[in-house]
Amino acid sequence: MKPTRGSFVSVALTSLHAVTVLADGVGMIGFGKTLYHPTCAFACRNVIRNCRLSCTPTDSTANHGTAHNPVTTPPDCFVRDAAFLRTMAICIDTYCPISDSPPLDLIEDYWVSHLGTGTLGDYQYVPAMSYVDALAAARADEMRLPANSSAGGDNGSGHGGHSHGMRAAHLKSRQFMTEAGPQVSSALPTIKAGAPLNVTSFIAPKDWQKQYNGMLDFEVNENGHSTYSIVIMLVAIFLPVPLSLIRFLPGIAKSPQWSWFQSALIDPAVLGRRHREPAAPGMGIIPTRGQALYIALISILNLVFLLAPYVAHHPQSTFPSLAAQTLSVMGNRAGVMAMGNCVALFLFAARNNVLLWVTDWSCGTYLLLHRWLGYWAVFHTVLHSIMLLGYYNVYGSYQSELARLYWQWGIVGTVAVVAILPSSLLVVRQKIYEFFLASHVVLVLIFIIGYYYHIWYCYQYKWGYEIWAFIAAGIWATDRLARLVRMALGGYRTATVSLVHDTDGEYLRVDVNGVQLSDGVAYLCFPTLSWRFWETHPFSVAFSSLDLKTDSSSGSDTPPTSGPEHEGKETTVEKSNVTVLTSSANFTRPKTTTFFARVRTGVTRALGSRVAGSTQSQSTVIRVLVDGPYPHSGDVRRQLSHCSSTLYLAGGVGITALLPYLLRTTTTATTTTNRQAITSRLFWATRKAGLAAAVGPALAALPAGVEVETVVGQRLDLDGILEKALVHHDREEGGDDGLLGIVVCGPPGMADHVRHKVVQLSRSGLAKRAYVLVDEGFSW
Repeated sequence: MKPTRGSFVSVALTSLHAVTVLADGVGMIGFGKTLYHPTCAFACRNVIRNCRLSCTPTDSTANHGTAHNPVTTPPDCFVRDAAFLRTMAICIDTYCPISDSPPLDLIEDYWVSHLGTGTLGDYQYVPAMSYVDALAAARADEMRLPANSSAGGDNGSGHGGHSHGMRAAHLKSRQFMTEAGPQVSSALPTIKAGAPLNVTSFIAPKDWQKQYNGMLDFEVNENGHSTYSIVIMLVAIFLPVPLSLIRFLPGIAKSPQWSWFQSALIDPAVLGRRHREPAAPGMGIIPTRGQALYIALISILNLVFLLAPYVAHHPQSTFPSLAAQTLSVMGNRAGVMAMGNCVALFLFAARNNVLLWVTDWSCGTYLLLHRWLGYWAVFHTVLHSIMLLGYYNVYGSYQSELARLYWQWGIVGTVAVVAILPSSLLVVRQKIYEFFLASHVVLVLIFIIGYYYHIWYCYQYKWGYEIWAFIAAGIWATDRLARLVRMALGGYRTATVSLVHDTDGEYLRVDVNGVQLSDGVAYLCFPTLSWRFWETHPFSVAFSSLDLKTDSSSGSDTPPTSGPEHEGKETTVEKSNVTVLTSSANFTRPKTTTFFARVRTGVTRALGSRVAGSTQSQSTVIRVLVDGPYPHSGDVRRQLSHCSSTLYLAGGVGITALLPYLLRTTTTATTTTNRQAITSRLFWATRKAGLAAAVGPALAALPAGVEVETVVGQRLDLDGILEKALVHHDREEGGDDGLLGIVVCGPPGMADHVRHKVVQLSRSGLAKRAYVLVDEGFSW
């Protein structure tokens, strides 16, 4: 065939795109990737893709299409068969001007990339004729036929093609299926789907319109799947950012109106008085009203986007009825939306979640939101499986789908994600935390792997759905890598673990040598403690050796006072009813960070058993890796920076989380009597006198502006303390009308009591001061 201008254009486009562009773009459907662009051309090919061509193999069983849309004709046959090329050209020229009105360059790009392969473009299959040449040849074939040789009448065109005569009238109009379809005709013979195609033929309007309706609906709805899933992900991740920016509004923290707003819509539990304490034994945690508002918004978005909007035009080629279309399309949207939620929940569960630093929200809040996003991910996954199961049972062949690997991997992912629910119940997390953690990681990995292969065996990398798995897995892997890097940088350390004296073995003290941490939570890994060498467990930083007036690195409850480096005058300091021995000498103190923990189950029980079995005096030395510290209640120092005074309430070992803030308390005011003003008050209740003695050196090191009251074996009068601070504060004792910071760390019941009392006083109008409430509760 003699080369023409169109042939050179075809070759040029092929060469350019083959090295620079993927035919259907890169990314997700609707976001960089297209399915049917232009739809009118794809509809033409879909009518005749199963027609037998002169080069179609007669003895081959190879499938050159997809599992759901098999094609027996190989790609190189499509691009060299003259009848197919000419039929495609005249169909495109007939129907595209009255539907999509694509520009010529888009049609030519489609021509050189999709004729051979269909949905997924591939520039390696070069058509034997360019679009322009094929169209000219098709019109010439049409002109050689009598006008009445087909169902159509007079062509009304110098080229013999009726579509040219109709183009001006129909340009840019969009017609959907009617009983008769678009009003076009041709003298060419009309081809039926599946019939042999050996001459230039015309595709009937009704056949083309059905394909167009089905493909248009399918792509629009697929775009919706991507769009709404991305919206869910972005809102879930970034909504906390603008909400957290409220804290930077000038004077808002000190505003009584803001305190009332907090006490009404942010701080209280959404129902009743319980927030950190479970609603019932082993049941879940009730969110605060602020958390509930976030959860409600995400839940509403999940429901609305799942239910609507969709597009539907019938009759069409893809679905036989609206019911079938609803089952399939809604089921597929649920599957994609599951992954939109998954990406956000993976981020929220990460220790190195950048939002912890950006938003100043607590780790406990993000873990709570992580669980709720998880509920939606499970719901969507199960709904996806159920609706597609129903679709193939009614409108397809379930047995044939069950035999395919993509379906089997989908079952694997669904079973894994459903199994996460019972293994993550609060009672499991509290009673057998190690089992929960290990099973959680394993099941999540199985789910992600199942999802990936579910997509790959169905679409490979054609539709972009695998990107969700890559993002989620990337977040998970990045967080794990960051943990390993932090532990590696910290080095392999030794920890002196001892039972706190006079606590009946209930409390442990862990002194990690060579590490200087200021505050927050550090995750300690004891590789030699058990066969689960990979486990890390959270411990609140109590203090470091540089925080104290004496050396606390020995691991004993009182500092050593002998040796040449400790020579000096000894004095006794008393704060409240806790007496500790201090030394006025200056000496070199090695870097040491101290943690206290209550012996419960898991790693604390194992550490207690190791100490009890030690031949030394109730202490043992063990290797440790340190990951941290991490902020678990946001930037508490910044939250308290605007407060004129602070109130610290601690119960039991909860004192450890408060000590770092107390040790760095700055006093700037003095009274007219030249007495140091009390800017912070600490009230601490503990059941064990031994724990009070062990913490004594840290209490003795507190700044002069900190007032300490410790009670042993009894509870604090929380109502009286809070009423005095918020309602009956006394200026003569250092009180003022400024912002009051309230920091509580203790048993769940104690924290909930403080929360309820504070919001009650504020909402009733009895409180005379604005407040900032920090609940230093670590949860998982």
